[in-house]
Amino acid sequence: GWLSSNDRDSWADARDELLKAGGAKMEAALEKLQSGALLLCLDDEDPISRKQCGEVFWTGGVTDGATSGHNRWFDKSVQLLCTNNGKAGLLGEHSMMDGMPVVGLADHITKTSYRVTQNKSFGLTNEGGDDIENIFQGFDLPTVDEHIANAKSHLNQLVGDHDLNVQSFQGYGSNYIKKAGFSPDAYVQMAIQLATYRLWGQQGATYEATQMRPFLHGRTETTRTVSPASAAFVKTMGPRPKHDESDEVARKEKLDLLRDAVGIHVKYITEAAKGKGVDRHFLGLSMMVEDGEEAPALYAHPVFARAKTWRVSTSHLTHKNFDNWGFGEVVSNGVGVGYAVKADCCVFNITARKEHQWTERLSHLLEEALLEMQILVEMDKAPSSRL
Repeated sequence: GWLSSNDRDSWADARDELLKAGGAKMEAALEKLQSGALLLCLDDEDPISRKQCGEVFWTGGVTDGATSGHNRWFDKSVQLLCTNNGKAGLLGEHSMMDGMPVVGLADHITKTSYRVTQNKSFGLTNEGGDDIENIFQGFDLPTVDEHIANAKSHLNQLVGDHDLNVQSFQGYGSNYIKKAGFSPDAYVQMAIQLATYRLWGQQGATYEATQMRPFLHGRTETTRTVSPASAAFVKTMGPRPKHDESDEVARKEKLDLLRDAVGIHVKYITEAAKGKGVDRHFLGLSMMVEDGEEAPALYAHPVFARAKTWRVSTSHLTHKNFDNWGFGEVVSNGVGVGYAVKADCCVFNITARKEHQWTERLSHLLEEALLEMQILVEMDKAPSSRL
């Protein structure tokens, strides 16, 4: 498992060394491992919190110097994970596992009872487990030890350089947001905009994955959350709470700007889902540039490069049986925010490089933004007092 966690070149070299040292028996063992549709990983950890579970399921985690990183095969597209205390998760390799396939598989797993599974598998397996074997037993591979040590060191460094935090906001969820007249996803996107604006003092290019499954071979398009409308909203809300909700004029201005920003974002999502986004179009054009040809000047323009630097990478998946989900940031000076908007709560999985110390602060700022936005809605509904 350690070896598959390393960069592709190092792992390729280590694999060649494995085959050289282990011969035909090693080749057969690797083929058996690689031929499986998925991998079941039984971990020794006992995570309790969403943060602890997230760390174990994301990378194997590092706790007191120990990690389950060795108990993964990171080349595998789907890995099912189960800890010592019964916590379960799924690790999907992104080249094939977009959000909806993950949801579909996890939904099937969580809806299928043990009794149904047992009936379907009757006569197909040996209940005594005699068909289970250690396919890597009996190998003496001293020439691979250096590769393993290098991979282990690299993974521990990589995991140690990153931070993960979870904001489990219990104040309200999609039921409340819809009753207030907003799209739950777009509303939460504005909360993310306000929180990251307050984190950095400015907005960062924001990516929201939008499904294009109605199209043949369709995967995703980018919905860009930063817009003139979202900029007007976060700037009016300010770098910190103004506590001026009692001022009817100020409150109405903020609420109107929130409604405008949410409405524009819904429009952007709708267009992206119809294949009318810009990012996949630009990607397609860039892939048409042949070797030796020069790409159009636009692709080298600093503004174009900045617009493609996703400091805020976001994605929304909600399922009643999902406690949490997430992914890593996509640029070194950015954050990754996977979120779910459930009926009565919102859960955010926040990742970033540890050196920035952003995840805990962003978690607090998300809670602050959601509460502040709720105050705008509630005070707007409240009748004026008459003395």
